[in-house]
Amino acid sequence: MTTIRDVAKAAGVSVSTVSRALNGYQDVNEKTRRRIQETSRQLGYIPNQSAKNLSSKTAKNVALLISGIATEDKLDEFTGNLIRGVYEYMNEQGDTIAIYGITSQMQEEKSLETMCHEYSLSGVMFMGMKVQDCYLKEVADIGIPCVSIDVVPQGGDAAVVTTDDEAAFEEITDYVLDRGHKQVVLLSGNDSAQVTYLRQAGFENSLKKHGINVQDMDVLKCRFLEEVAYENTKSYIQKYRKTKATAFICMSDLMALGVCRAVAECGYRVPDDFSVTGFDGLLILDYIRPYLTTISQNITGKGYQGVRTLMQMVSGRPFSGKIYVPYRLVERESVKDIHF
Repeated sequence: MTTIRDVAKAAGVSVSTVSRALNGYQDVNEKTRRRIQETSRQLGYIPNQSAKNLSSKTAKNVALLISGIATEDKLDEFTGNLIRGVYEYMNEQGDTIAIYGITSQMQEEKSLETMCHEYSLSGVMFMGMKVQDCYLKEVADIGIPCVSIDVVPQGGDAAVVTTDDEAAFEEITDYVLDRGHKQVVLLSGNDSAQVTYLRQAGFENSLKKHGINVQDMDVLKCRFLEEVAYENTKSYIQKYRKTKATAFICMSDLMALGVCRAVAECGYRVPDDFSVTGFDGLLILDYIRPYLTTISQNITGKGYQGVRTLMQMVSGRPFSGKIYVPYRLVERESVKDIHF
């Protein structure tokens, strides 16, 4: 059976262009439109009704695809705040959005195109995706608007709504180093998450700026998990006590909470003995002492901007590229100035 990919290849254009040309969008060159229509006839390509619904200029049947929640025991605050932002915007507009929990295995078993056709989706928003996930590789093939949170798809015209993670992590690392800390520990996230590499780059930028050898700093791989951060930090402190690091710089607030718990159980205090920083700006930080210095990503705003961009694209305003949601450094009590 002839597919839209076959038409795109034969006509020498993208799948998205074929979809828009066959569904009457005016932003397709007339000569290109005629070539696509002729190629479709020659190949015998007949779009089914579901496929036509996907590219309809009036359809607004959109969905939020969240990877991970189908396998997690609980919904973390970060994801919950993203969803809250999505619903704030949709409620303002009087629109609705479906939510589907997906896994990496599900993506291998059912293509993104098939899923969109089954639910007659006219737009998709991704959350919690890993860089190697199949759906991120298929964005270019489905011919409908897609928006991704924090992860850049591998090809295609998707919009990406994110934080400038590299700049933000450089700023919070600067904050710690500027207060006299020369030996710090980085608690890193998942190797499969793009933000891990961006924050690592920001960390290294700051070290170089302060004349500190990157190779001299210790890194604890904690996968954004509080319990792993707790266990790794406890082992680190038990090994070195106060003879090495003076600060722990964490890629997430949850990991920072794990660090604080480990510090306390080892008989030390934050920030008197060890300074700690987080990253995210979770509300849970308001309930612990001392108050943690962190980067607030405006997570709810990220969800709001993501679905706002998606709905604009569905309404006929094509967009591709990155949209950065403003962040801010929240200075609290967890970093000690150790200048002598």
